[in-house]
Amino acid sequence: MLLSELLTKLTCGDLEGEELDDAVAAITEAPSAPRDEWIDSDAQAYAVEMLSQLAGHMASSDKLDELHEQIQDMFDEFPDFPYALLKDSGGSALPYFEWLDTELAQRAVDEGGYELIQIDGNGTDEMDALVVYRRDTNDIIQAAALMGVTIGRPLTYYRGIEAMVGKRPF
Repeated sequence: MLLSELLTKLTCGDLEGEELDDAVAAITEAPSAPRDEWIDSDAQAYAVEMLSQLAGHMASSDKLDELHEQIQDMFDEFPDFPYALLKDSGGSALPYFEWLDTELAQRAVDEGGYELIQIDGNGTDEMDALVVYRRDTNDIIQAAALMGVTIGRPLTYYRGIEAMVGKRPF
């Protein structure tokens, strides 16, 4: 998959024309002129530049409710953050991501629904997340991996955490 196709899928087609061409050029050139001095690999340079180029299409926060507000802003109508759902979760974020996955799957049904993905590599505790067409997720993850960029599903990640540590006591 070409980088332009990857960026198109990461933005559900919102990035196009000259803006897409500029993003492709910036990401392609990133290893030769890293954005920050802590970047020590081509993969990190690609990830950081990709995050920069996609900033206007992404939700980014270290707090779930703030991340949710940004996701909510992406839609005309979207439910508020489910505080009650997390009240009894014992500190686990899994119930939120399961709830969010169900909500996103119910939108853009002609396109197979939406899914939340996360790009790793910003060097902070913030989650950088994109809402993409569910049908494109596997292709996105594989294409990014060829560049050394890690993209994952937060839902899968938190299910893995729960499987490792079990349910937290209340």
